Amino acid sequence: MSSEPKYKAVKTGPVTGDEPTWLHDLPVDNLVGAITALSGEVYILRERLRAMERELVSRDVLNNTSIETHEPTESERDDDQMDLDAFVNRIWTEIARDRKPVANVNPNVVDYFNQPDE
Repeated sequence: MSSEPKYKAVKTGPVTGDEPTWLHDLPVDNLVGAITALSGEVYILRERLRAMERELVSRDVLNNTSIETHEPTESERDDDQMDLDAFVNRIWTEIARDRKPVANVNPNVVDYFNQPDE
């Protein structure tokens, strides 16, 4: 029986063929765990943003309704829409992308990563 793990958590060299399939047959519980962890990170960012807004209000940099009542200019709306489009595009591009690599790496490159036997 081989002692090599079935799945590698870290790549040990360049991808010279098809992109690796990272998830394989992971249970849905693992995906839920990852989504939960990311949700926790998002909530921490929300807490920090609220704390920053409170500090700005307490120092009279903003009043307490500045953000809620802010009316973006047309240019700001356009910038926000472009940012949202780019964000969504990054996510869906990764979800829908082909497993073929976007770069063509020469398979002989692995020779540069091989360590001499001691």
